Amino acid sequence: MAADPDYAVSLKGISKKYRLYHSPLARFKEALHPRKKSYSEDFCALKEIDLEIPRGGTWGIIGLNGSGKSTLLKIICGVIQPSGGELRVNGRIAALLELGSGFNPEYTGRENVYFAGALADLSRARMEALFPEIEAFAEIGEFMDQPVKSYSSGMLMRLAFAVAVHVEPDILIIDEVLAVGDARFQYKCMKKIRSFQGRCTMILVTHDMNAVLTLCDRVAWLHRGELVEIGGPKKIVDKYTRAFYEGEPPGGEATGPPLPQTEAMAAIEVSDKATAFGTGRVTISKVALFSRERGPVEAVYGGETVVFYLWLESSQNIEKPIVGFLVRNKLGIDIFAFNNISLETDLPPLRAGENYLVEFEFVWPAIAADDYAVSIAVAEGDQEKHIMHHWIHDVVTIEVLKMQEYQFGLVNVEGARMGIRLLDAATSLLQ
Repeated sequence: MAADPDYAVSLKGISKKYRLYHSPLARFKEALHPRKKSYSEDFCALKEIDLEIPRGGTWGIIGLNGSGKSTLLKIICGVIQPSGGELRVNGRIAALLELGSGFNPEYTGRENVYFAGALADLSRARMEALFPEIEAFAEIGEFMDQPVKSYSSGMLMRLAFAVAVHVEPDILIIDEVLAVGDARFQYKCMKKIRSFQGRCTMILVTHDMNAVLTLCDRVAWLHRGELVEIGGPKKIVDKYTRAFYEGEPPGGEATGPPLPQTEAMAAIEVSDKATAFGTGRVTISKVALFSRERGPVEAVYGGETVVFYLWLESSQNIEKPIVGFLVRNKLGIDIFAFNNISLETDLPPLRAGENYLVEFEFVWPAIAADDYAVSIAVAEGDQEKHIMHHWIHDVVTIEVLKMQEYQFGLVNVEGARMGIRLLDAATSLLQ
C-alpha cells in the first residue's frame, strides 16, 4: 500500500517481538507439547514506534547497541515483518545493511552486479549503461570477473557499496557502513552519499555523531526499543552524548560537571595493555574528560571549555614533576599538547605513597571533525632534560564533533572576514 506522497516512509505503532529460548531443548519441548505449553520468553525489540520520514529528507537514527535501530531498518526494507503496527513505503529502496550479504559467492563481481540490478527491477539495458560507473567507483580492477568468494572483505564492501548507490533508489538506507575502505575511498563514498541529498530520501544508522551532524536534517533517538525523541541533529546529539557518557537516563536534565572527588565519576581506567614505558616511580591510573557545560564526555565541540583530569600514584618522592598530554590525529600528526612547563605552572613535589589529581582546563581548539588519540605522561626534570616515569600511548580516543556546517582543512579559523571593493576606490589604500 503506497504511503502519503509527502512521506517516503510512514510507521504507525510498529512493534517487533521475538521468542527467546534458554536452550534448544526448550524450543523442542514447546513444539511437541500437546497443550502448547510455552517454554519461551517474549523479547520486545521495538515498542509502538510512530515515525514519518518525508520525501527528500535525510534522517539519522541513533542509539546504543541493542536499541532496535537495525531491526527498524530491516522492517522498513521488508527483510523482516513487524509483530504489530502499520508500515507504508513510497518508492524503491536500496539498502546498505550488511554489505555483500546479498551476493552469490560463486558468481563473479560482474554477474552479481547484474543480479543486484534485476532485484532492483532495473532492465538489463539500464544495468549495462550503469555498469561502467559501478566498475569505476568500486575500483577492484580485474577482480570484477573473478568469483566473489575470492574477494577480500574490503573488495566485497567496495563493490556492494558501488552497486547500492548506483541503482537509482528513491530511498537509500545506510546501516553502519560509512567506514568503507581506505580514507580516500571513504571520502569518495561520503561525496556520493551527499550527492543523493535532496534527490532521494536517506535513512542513516550510525554511531558516528559527526556523520549525523554533517548529513542529517532530523534525528530519531531510540533506546531499548522505544522512541525517545525526534529533533534537530545538534539538539539530539547533545542530549544523547550527555545521557550515555554521563550514565544519565534518556530525558534527564543536564546537571553540569560533577566534582572529581569520588570513584563514581566517569573516569577511564588505564589498561595494562596500553603501550607504555617509564621508570614506574609515578604512574597514571585514570583519565577523564569533562565539558564545563555537558559533564563527562567522549565527544567534544571545537570552542567549548573542557577539563582533562589525570590521576597520579607516586611510589617515590618526585621533586620537579612534569605532567602533560599530547593529541594526535589518525595519521599520527601532533595537533596540540600541554604540560605544566609550557603553561608556566610549577607543580609541588610529589611524595611517596600519595595520590594526586591533575587538571588541565582549556578551550578545545576548532580542529576538523574526526577521532583523535590522546597520549599522557608524567616525568621529572625540565623540558630539555628529564626522566620519564610513565608515558602511555593513545590512552583514550576523543571524537571531535562538527562545529558548523562548512569547515575545510584541519583548523577552523574564528573571527575571519572578507570583503570586496572597486579597485579605483581601494587604490589609495595600497599605495
